[in-house]
Amino acid sequence: MRRTFSLVAGLLAVALLVSGCSGGVDGPVVDGDRRTSGEDATVVGEVLVEGECLYLVQGETRYPVIWPHGTRWDATESAVALPGGTLAYQGDEVSGGGGYHHEENLAEYTSQEGVELIMSCVDNDWGEIAVFNSGGPVEIFP
Repeated sequence: MRRTFSLVAGLLAVALLVSGCSGGVDGPVVDGDRRTSGEDATVVGEVLVEGECLYLVQGETRYPVIWPHGTRWDATESAVALPGGTLAYQGDEVSGGGGYHHEENLAEYTSQEGVELIMSCVDNDWGEIAVFNSGGPVEIFP
């Protein structure tokens, strides 16, 4: 009995550790897997919330976005709560390191739930998604 309990407890600990790395969904916010980072492009755009989708808008093009790990939705403020507590509101311009990716790469950056939400929001001509580096800073320009 004791051995079975130890095995179950060990598997539960591994599952919690893995799930803590995989990103997720909080309201319209999809946050990234904390293990991914280091891309050299600049992800930039104006924050737009439309229904369940959260976009970065560049001119006429809008990109669903995967935010850095630990980003959450602040329902009281209707704002993106970045790690550390800074809020990005609809209409704010944000910028940070990252890249732009297609559907086939998204599982590397967030959870399956995050991939499904992101893919339901893609409507640009290239089928691209903006992905911030997981641990990187995001600047806000109100």
